[in-house]
Amino acid sequence: MTNYVDKLSGEYALRHKATEKERFRVWLVGELRRLGYETKLQSRDSLIHYGGIVNNVVAGDPDRARLILVAHYDTGICEPLPPMISPTRPVSYVLYQTLTPILTLLGSFVVSFAVTFALNLPRATLPMFLLLVIAAIAYLRFGPSETRNLCDNSSGVAALLETAAALTPRYRAEVAFVFLDCGMSGAKSLRRAYPCTREKTVINISCLARGDELLLLPSKYSRWNGEVIDAMNESFENTQRKTCLIKTDGLTYFPGENRAFRYSFALCACEQIVGFGRCILPRRAERHGIDAENLRLVREGLCRLIAAYAA
Repeated sequence: MTNYVDKLSGEYALRHKATEKERFRVWLVGELRRLGYETKLQSRDSLIHYGGIVNNVVAGDPDRARLILVAHYDTGICEPLPPMISPTRPVSYVLYQTLTPILTLLGSFVVSFAVTFALNLPRATLPMFLLLVIAAIAYLRFGPSETRNLCDNSSGVAALLETAAALTPRYRAEVAFVFLDCGMSGAKSLRRAYPCTREKTVINISCLARGDELLLLPSKYSRWNGEVIDAMNESFENTQRKTCLIKTDGLTYFPGENRAFRYSFALCACEQIVGFGRCILPRRAERHGIDAENLRLVREGLCRLIAAYAA
């Protein structure tokens, strides 16, 4: 099997700028067609996306498929604070996310006040404060590319490609693989192009690089689908080092593209961190690479799940 991790961490490591994403898509479409999949580009104009166009790569037919697997392929900017996701403790995640705007406002005020006080220009304090805030917002939109993206989301793209390569032709009509551009913009574009995705099971695969627990988070509508939950329990196996948990109780939140679909699941890998519970630290993966066992368990689990849908 092709080592997709090497491709995604080497030749196509950055997929943030338009030229980087186009170069990756050319390779991706060629690889999917080499594997025998009917592949097409699904595009849509987007006013909120810098560049104006969202380009998803679709392998298979979402209208015919019974199961849709998605993963975003674009990479983001280098955030000032290390990214952190706490799927089973949403309050911790929200509090951590508020640090960025709080520190931005506080830092802008301190710098503007210090500079204007030293220059004895009190009337310039507010304009300088607003200018610094605008600069900070611009950074969050147009800042430098995040190079530490093995976890988010080279790991999800690799898992989808490995699953597509391992799946036998018998079951390929049961599933569609979709590689999303621009996160939620890409997910909403897919939903608009294929209204059937509003009623089908969609699994979003992201952040699999590190962690000994594979976590499946159903939407509030999917929690009550006992047939799908049972099929997933039977498809994903536990090992001596890895466990798979489908969390159907309590408050959960995963800030991924699964939020665009009613009957969705998020599939990720977590590690236990004191104070945050199950946690994802995307940048930590850079020290160790993508866990090959996580990819294997996800690949084999998805193949079994697709076969169960076809039964």
